[in-house]
Order: sequence, then structure tokens, then C-alpha cells
Amino acid sequence: MGNGMVQQAVEDASYDMGKVQAAADAISAAISKVTPWLSGQTWTGSAATSWEGDWNTFYATVKSCLNDLPAAESSVISSTRTQMEQLAAKQQHQAA
Repeated sequence: MGNGMVQQAVEDASYDMGKVQAAADAISAAISKVTPWLSGQTWTGSAATSWEGDWNTFYATVKSCLNDLPAAESSVISSTRTQMEQLAAKQQHQAA
């Protein structure tokens, strides 16, 4: 196992995280399309107000998670690199 395997693992992790980001972007786009329909003009009354508040709270949580993805993606890729470099070093030491 050498630098090629480390690079391949990092590229694979980057590719996988790109797929996660694409899914997150699709979720954000879908929510953005729905959100205008959730205003008080579509449905009125106390139930509507309550539901809209619940939605906004839920959406804020989802948005926070989606916004945290780039940092999580970087962490996964960095961790993959570190683990693979340690494994490669260990195997090189054992082979020597």
C-alpha cells in the first residue's frame, strides 16, 4: 500500500461526500420551493400559525445540518487521509 492507495481512498471519500452534498442541495432546493406556500396567506388560523411555527423550527434544524455538511465532509476526507497514511506507514514498516 502506498501513496496511490492513500490517494484513491481520499478520492473515493471526496466522491462519496460530493454525492452527499448533491443530495443536501436537492433537499434545500425542494424546501425552498415549498416554503413560499407555507406563509400565512395560504392557510390562516391558529392551526396554520402553529403548523407554520413547527415547520420553521424543523426547517431551521434541517438547514443547520445542511450548512454543517461542508465541515463534516472535510473532516471525513481528512480522517480518511490520516487513517490511510497510518496504515500505509504501518505496512511499509512491517515490510522492512
